[in-house]
Amino acid sequence: MEHISYKKQTEIVNFQGREISLENLTPILTPEQEAAKRRELEQRLYEVFRKYQQKPAL
Repeated sequence: MEHISYKKQTEIVNFQGREISLENLTPILTPEQEAAKRRELEQRLYEVFRKYQQKPAL
């Protein structure tokens, strides 16, 4: 199993009079991993848009 490191960003925000700590974890990927993820996302988006593409009138 591959170990993935994460970049952690923490921010304190006010919500309904209370302070809440928000944490955002972003994976640190190699350029090859980023390219693979991008291709996968683009393919999935293409499939969704193709599914809902307006069909030409006959």
